Amino acid sequence: MQSMDGRKKIGRPSNFTSEIADSICERLVMGESLRQICKDPNMPAKASVFRWLREHTQFAEQYRLAKQLQIEDLLDETLEIADDSSGDWTERMDPDGKRYRVFNRDNVRRAKLRCDARHWLISKLMPKKYGFGE
Repeated sequence: MQSMDGRKKIGRPSNFTSEIADSICERLVMGESLRQICKDPNMPAKASVFRWLREHTQFAEQYRLAKQLQIEDLLDETLEIADDSSGDWTERMDPDGKRYRVFNRDNVRRAKLRCDARHWLISKLMPKKYGFGE
């Protein structure tokens, strides 16, 4: 980027461009949070994004759709976590060298925590549609 006098601008972009708006929405759909996106030095600060959402109706609609798609992806991911039983059993060996299988409660607890965290996030992002009984 260059300033009006030809010098290279330093710092984050703060002026709205459709290219930056598209990039933000694409990254949201791919699962990144706005917080993660705005940590990128090539992206605007969160305050700029929030200002753009107020000032640019088309961007606000694009952003809303990206967030909906992100939520749908979180729902799919939750089902994948719940359906994955690959780590539910672990193999151990007794003192005689005989192998046996043991239920891995930690794996099941971790999967439940991951599902619960996603349910909580989804319920906050779209409470009317996914309030999960709250």
